[in-house]
Amino acid sequence: MRPGLKFKVDGTPLQKFDFVSLMLALFCGTAALPHILIRYYTVASPAAARKSTIVAIAAIGFFYILTLFLGLGAMVNAVVNPVTNNMSAPLLAKSFGTFLFAVISAIAFATVLGTVSGLIIAASGAVAHDLMDRYAGMQMSEQKKVQAGKIAAFAVGLLAIMLGILFRGMNVSFLVGWAFAVAASANLPAIIMMLFWKKTTAQGITASIVVGIVAALGLILVSPSMYGRYGLDPDAALVPFSNPGLISIPLSFLTLVVVSLMTQKKGDVKTA
Repeated sequence: MRPGLKFKVDGTPLQKFDFVSLMLALFCGTAALPHILIRYYTVASPAAARKSTIVAIAAIGFFYILTLFLGLGAMVNAVVNPVTNNMSAPLLAKSFGTFLFAVISAIAFATVLGTVSGLIIAASGAVAHDLMDRYAGMQMSEQKKVQAGKIAAFAVGLLAIMLGILFRGMNVSFLVGWAFAVAASANLPAIIMMLFWKKTTAQGITASIVVGIVAALGLILVSPSMYGRYGLDPDAALVPFSNPGLISIPLSFLTLVVVSLMTQKKGDVKTA
């Protein structure tokens, strides 16, 4: 993605809206990724959950800052052209020697595998434990849960492969923005309000997740970028922007607040 072509800060109001929507999704989506969600399974109290979340977000934020220095170092050493290449880390390492290049490449490959496996495990656990056992009320033994988790992991992996083939040729960074937008719309309001607003109810969280993910995915599916994938004219898209965060994230927050206030139990009408 050549810098300055896709998003223009000094462009039309619609282009500015799209850019701000992407930045909001990247900023808020960090706190709603599975890397953060899975930490709630290992804490003993809400206070520990807040502390764990802050530490994880700080670590991820520090990593993002380092990527700026890596890119700048690669440009200064003339090992990467930002117009045509985004492999700054391995190319910068290669400029210092083959051994460092091999180490960085191995770390990058292991990181990709670790991230993918972590996402698949989180998804399979959510299906087997939360969706099937807790929500659907299916009474299963531990062995059945493990079996269901394995089947869910296989299904999630297969779906990811199919989507990867379907979206081949699209810029990975752009797809990451969509993933962050969906994560921020579906998960962030529930995380924030559950930790910091005492009036949050289970019904409000459920409604927020449903509205957030439906709104985010719905806006993406009718965006100009997806119309191009459909073979249709992008100018005829139902929405004129490609990043839904600026609409779907506030809508998810609003849904949680409204539904939580409507489903308060008697005697719980206390100020947070």
